[in-house]
Amino acid sequence: MSITAPETTTAPHGDDDSYNTGHSDGELAAITRLSSRRAHARAAMAEPYDPAYAAGYIDGFIQQTQANAAHRLRQLIAPSRKDHR
Repeated sequence: MSITAPETTTAPHGDDDSYNTGHSDGELAAITRLSSRRAHARAAMAEPYDPAYAAGYIDGFIQQTQANAAHRLRQLIAPSRKDHR
């Protein structure tokens, strides 16, 4: 029995596709309610290998978190508006 090192592949760094992939992954993380601490840890782990992905991940996470908060706020305010008519 022998142990071999895993093969590594090289991915292009800093391209738009990498940023967009990170952005989508960050949005999905926020939708699934991943904690901010874990999201930032994932981006920090990815940053040495693909800075564009890490930047996209954080941007997507923050953008979707803001959208989630705005949606929840509208849900909270909407019933109170109906009561005051």
